[in-house]
Amino acid sequence: MSGIVEYYEQYDEDVRLTTDPARNLEFLTTVRFLEQHLPAGSRILDLGAGAGIYTFHFADRGHKVCAADLTPKHIRWIQERVDEEGYTNIEARVANALDLSGYADDSFDAVLCLGPMYHLLDPEDQRTCICESLRVLKPGGVIAVAYVNRLFIFPHLANISDNYLEDTWVRRIAEEKQISSADDDCFWTDAYFHTPDEIEALLAAFEVTKLVHAGSDGVGILLRNRLNGLSDAQFAVWKDYHFRTCTEPSILGISNHGLYLGRK
Repeated sequence: MSGIVEYYEQYDEDVRLTTDPARNLEFLTTVRFLEQHLPAGSRILDLGAGAGIYTFHFADRGHKVCAADLTPKHIRWIQERVDEEGYTNIEARVANALDLSGYADDSFDAVLCLGPMYHLLDPEDQRTCICESLRVLKPGGVIAVAYVNRLFIFPHLANISDNYLEDTWVRRIAEEKQISSADDDCFWTDAYFHTPDEIEALLAAFEVTKLVHAGSDGVGILLRNRLNGLSDAQFAVWKDYHFRTCTEPSILGISNHGLYLGRK
């Protein structure tokens, strides 16, 4: 986990989902579907909260949010804003998604696992993360799991640089399914890439009932330059199209990020 913490201690996660309209689609899609399934006044665990974009969004809407993240810098950022702006419905602490022993069984109406699955290289750790998330989730509660889509990654890399157009990178993404911060040519940090079918199978093994499975950014990232040049009115048209189609399997299969919502 040290490589992950080291990476995010240097990375500005605070602006990742707000840099431009194309990247903001992931956030807009996630909150759109979550808000359809969250009861008023829910108690939410934001697991892998990052800089707190979801924490503050849901706190501003009257929910009680516990923000947990592996990276101390993120928790400091959240706590500083909590103190500065006087939030009374946010609690923040450093925590590992593989050990939520600091939280009681059946204590949350929703668990947002919107980051940990990106970075758990061992499938057994992935199962532990889901198991712990479900342990602290109330019966009938909602679990949200985000993942990075393996079917997207190689086309994305090939679009960035010819250096990735090598058989070794095809095998690494398609067969090994992961990259490591220990690799000299690592373009991110420890990261695991799922397919939509793998995420569905993972959650089905825990008898979670699927509510929504969506491509959070759809094909928006592939059209990033075009979308970012649209007027507000034009982008609104694109958002409408995106929301209408992002649950279609063909769109889900090429989206950068996927979002699975299920009920315990």
